[in-house]
Amino acid sequence: MQRILIVDDHPLYREGLMGALRTQLADVSLMGADSAEDGLRILEESPDADLVLLDLRLPGMDGFEALSVYGQRFPMVPRVLVSGSDEALHVRRAFDLGASGFFPKSLSVAEFSAAILQVLAGGVYVPGSATARDVSLKDSLTVRQIEVLHLLGEGYTNKEIARSLDITERTAKAHVRAIFVALGAENRTQAVMNAQRLGQLPTRRQRV
Repeated sequence: MQRILIVDDHPLYREGLMGALRTQLADVSLMGADSAEDGLRILEESPDADLVLLDLRLPGMDGFEALSVYGQRFPMVPRVLVSGSDEALHVRRAFDLGASGFFPKSLSVAEFSAAILQVLAGGVYVPGSATARDVSLKDSLTVRQIEVLHLLGEGYTNKEIARSLDITERTAKAHVRAIFVALGAENRTQAVMNAQRLGQLPTRRQRV
């Protein structure tokens, strides 16, 4: 049974979300916390959690800070930021901090559940409204992320990207997530294809 921790300081939303998800997701155990600090205590007791959902507007340690702290202390547990806003800058910052997804609160219960399953399966969820459609790729990515994009185009794994650029694998993963956001992609193949359509990568055969 997969275990999900929901961190939100509003009891009505937190309990309502947990109740709604129980009707949608089979074989999932849900835990709730009313602050990032409380969530950390729960993870200390349940380090085998499969996913953490962090509200952006938390008292004390907010969602952005929590993404970083949770990533440092529990790097193997995927983290998702949940927010009433889906501003592109918020989305990009979340992925820069290692998020595996950004869930707007405007999602329906079915959409929210599907997004959770996508992340639990190892994917990344990017809200469609937050993609950088009106911003050039060059302006939306850092120089380092453009380097990572070219290595993705060559078929490099995260471990190979880290080794090639002399960065940690966790940093490589964060750059890949940021690229997904900028390209409106859900996986590596889609990111490369979108970049090729935009003329940012040559069309070539990936390494075998």
